Amino acid sequence: MVALFAATFSASAIEVSFDFTVFSSGSSIYPCNAGIKHKKANDVVCYERTNPTNSCNPNACETGQSCDCVCSGTDGSYLMDFTEVTYANWSDHNETYPSSTKASFAANQNKNFLFSNLVDANGKVSGNYFDKQLTSLNFNLGSELFGAEYYLDVCFRGPQIDYATAGINTNWVAKAEATIQDLTGGYASYAAVAGLTVDSEIVCDYQVANAPNPLNYVPGSNVFSGNYADELISNASLGYSTAVATGSENITGHGKKAPTFCRVRYTFSEATNLSGKEQFRPWKTQAAKVCTKTSIEEPTL
Repeated sequence: MVALFAATFSASAIEVSFDFTVFSSGSSIYPCNAGIKHKKANDVVCYERTNPTNSCNPNACETGQSCDCVCSGTDGSYLMDFTEVTYANWSDHNETYPSSTKASFAANQNKNFLFSNLVDANGKVSGNYFDKQLTSLNFNLGSELFGAEYYLDVCFRGPQIDYATAGINTNWVAKAEATIQDLTGGYASYAAVAGLTVDSEIVCDYQVANAPNPLNYVPGSNVFSGNYADELISNASLGYSTAVATGSENITGHGKKAPTFCRVRYTFSEATNLSGKEQFRPWKTQAAKVCTKTSIEEPTL
């Protein structure tokens, strides 16, 4: 009798285990600061009340001549322009929108901003403006003469992915757009009467190979010191309700560097070259809504 033996065989197998890391960080763009300026007028402006196209001498009445003269004041009218703003802490895309703080501040003959040297317009130390976002903004202009300048800053936080050390080229493009809509109607829009123009520029800080910023780092107000600003919009007129001012610029240049932080500044300027009575701000209230659209686009090679 032949005995049968059952043999058990197992298939030979090969396997490997491997893990890897994923880093994820996107961009953030938001309005972050505002300012206002009104330089003192160089001269008193006068015109004849009954014939406004003619200039006049305010001292003529004292010598028995015409007393039909309207003149601007001599000092301090720029203090009648001020900014009202509400702002909150910066919030990421998936975070709850924070509560807002109110602030008001008057113009001076230099640029007066909500956030300057880490202090807000209430005198409260509250961090630099990259940590803040504007939630509402009004400019209130009560000066006798046109000539105010007002500013809006838009902040950009670039991805925290280290392109520079990896040698990855990028090709970022910034675009700016400004429009204005008359809200009161009447004989002429605010933008047309004021001769309003807009300028826009961008300044950035860039990644450095083998020297990345610490995780979730937010810079101070001196981050752009010495950095060159690129022009986006140059002296574009907003004198008509249909006017759209636009501009764009490649912000990486030959180095193909990725920006870490950028600031786009819009400057809205009332005309300073008006003549005679046209320099006076009308008493009838005018209102306009200014809309800006700012993009710093994803890389396209």
